[in-house]
Amino acid sequence: MSNYLDWQNKISSDRMIVPLFYIADFSISPVDKIVKEEEEKVSLCNYTNVYKNTYITSDLDFMEGSASENEINRFQIRDGDVLITKDSESWDDIGIPAIVVGNFENTTLCGYHLALMRPKKKLVNPKFLFYCFESKIHRAQLEIEASGVTRFGIPKDAIGKYKIPLPSLKIQNNIVEYLDLEIAKIDALIEKKTKLITLLEEKKKGVINQAVTKGLDTTMTMKDSGIEWLGKIPEHWNIERLKFLTNKVGSGVTPLGGANIYTDRGILFLRSQNIYNDGLKLIDETYIPEKIHNEMKASQVMKGDLLLNITGGSIGRCFYFDLDVEANINQHVCIIRVNNKILHRYLHFILVSFVGQYQIDLLQYGGGREAISFENIKNFIITFPQSIEEQKKIINFLDIECSKFDKIKEKVKSALDLLKDKRIAIISATINGEIEL
Repeated sequence: MSNYLDWQNKISSDRMIVPLFYIADFSISPVDKIVKEEEEKVSLCNYTNVYKNTYITSDLDFMEGSASENEINRFQIRDGDVLITKDSESWDDIGIPAIVVGNFENTTLCGYHLALMRPKKKLVNPKFLFYCFESKIHRAQLEIEASGVTRFGIPKDAIGKYKIPLPSLKIQNNIVEYLDLEIAKIDALIEKKTKLITLLEEKKKGVINQAVTKGLDTTMTMKDSGIEWLGKIPEHWNIERLKFLTNKVGSGVTPLGGANIYTDRGILFLRSQNIYNDGLKLIDETYIPEKIHNEMKASQVMKGDLLLNITGGSIGRCFYFDLDVEANINQHVCIIRVNNKILHRYLHFILVSFVGQYQIDLLQYGGGREAISFENIKNFIITFPQSIEEQKKIINFLDIECSKFDKIKEKVKSALDLLKDKRIAIISATINGEIEL
């Protein structure tokens, strides 16, 4: 049996374990991003707002939406509300909290894929409840209850049963005061490390962008590309739409039967959470039976295929499949299979460069700008040397240069991971009463 509730054996005697429904009202929001003419216009606090922010304040950039009178009454957010992510592409992104601070001039609602909790303030300090979800050890309760394979969700009753180690209000207030100070110190260090990683990534992307748009020889004669955001390119390079450089642009599907057909072995089934710019992360792999794989011929992956995430928060992440195994993909991932005009590694560098990501961002569609169509992908503008040998030289150069950035980034990331572990440990120990205040 899972040991995800082992923390209950560590709590101090001045705490009692209570379910969330005892200390807070909670509900699952159905309010989506579709604007309906007959409904009232509202601001919508969505998944990204909660996932990326500790505090939900009126100065955040909210989506425009609409809602019925009943939805406004039920899901309008108020000071002290705690919101958590209810659904995600990855089970460990479930239960991420944010706390609402201050009043809102505009009607602002808790949106789809989120759960809203309204603490009973006579029983619980809202910030204490927030910290109970910030604790990775405690949040494991929701992660283990999440259902799904390609997308994970928390059942409503699992939220209501979420166990809280509840001390008196006085102790809660002391805990909040202590954690606010200690976590602020750690978060400041985390922010510095995170900014350094971002800076390294930006510099790396700049080196890539220079190589795939200007080449390696600074003495080459340049010509105007005729495209404002691309500028000048080497005179002997081509500019073509992606569709003329590929034999295939298309995505997979979720197999009939959904999660019921997934297995622990068989044919590797890749999802958006497996695709990153710097590699394929094969954690918690999913497999499908060979029979299903053979039926899904259009989404079978070949060695050398570029895999591009085309929906959700990971849109734009791209890597090439270089494994000597059979694989298939779901509908959130696009296969790009190149022809003999361009090397797949060269095209990968273009797609992760500034000019590639600019086009991905520019051509997204939908109310939340959360998807990109195959037609738009086919119309990406690609600049490249006609010579395959020159493409190889650029690839070799970038492999060497990128590895330098990656080595530094790994050292910074290791330090960052230690800080995050320390943060989790302090929050969990304080909530359980293992740290005397």
